[in-house]
Amino acid sequence: MVGIKDVAKRAGVSIGTVSNVVNRPHVVAAATRSRVLSVIEELGYVRDESARQLRAGRSRVMGLLVLDLGNPFFVDVARGAEQAAHAEGLNIITCNSGQRSELEASYLAMFAEQRVRGVLLSPVATSGEALRTFRRTGTPYVFVDRKAPASEASSVSVDDVAGGALGDGTCWRPGTGGSRSSTAPPSSPSAAIASRGSATRCPVPARN
Repeated sequence: MVGIKDVAKRAGVSIGTVSNVVNRPHVVAAATRSRVLSVIEELGYVRDESARQLRAGRSRVMGLLVLDLGNPFFVDVARGAEQAAHAEGLNIITCNSGQRSELEASYLAMFAEQRVRGVLLSPVATSGEALRTFRRTGTPYVFVDRKAPASEASSVSVDDVAGGALGDGTCWRPGTGGSRSSTAPPSSPSAAIASRGSATRCPVPARN
């Protein structure tokens, strides 16, 4: 594998100059920068991001862990998170727990090991050993579509009652056909709350 020393030797510059070209190109003279970039392309050099993170003490990667990527709601969350992260010069690692606690624990451990900048998390449950262990790593995290005690975590959630009431302008009840507008996992608290809002909008007719 080509290293930074190989680039420096071929370009006839110091290792520090190569590092500046990669990380702070504005401080390097245009001619030198052009020569080093040509060598980088020629040799196929790829920056060691892990080493850079260790030196800088900060990662340019964020984690996103959702319950079900087959759900359109979480697809929209992932798309929005990716756009916002890229606008800040960050990248996103997206993981899907499939509503399985053991997968959630594995991904949280991986995020901690990778020293990610922070995690957006839609947890299987808002408490448990996996979350307690992850909290001890000191990695910032925010619950998505889940509410948590303010002392434990920040959270961003949808007003499911209002959403269920607004819906798509139609009424839906089990066994009546048609479609429902909620995309929350059927077994999730969000779905149950949304159904209450739908019931507010679409009350069950009284029986004689």
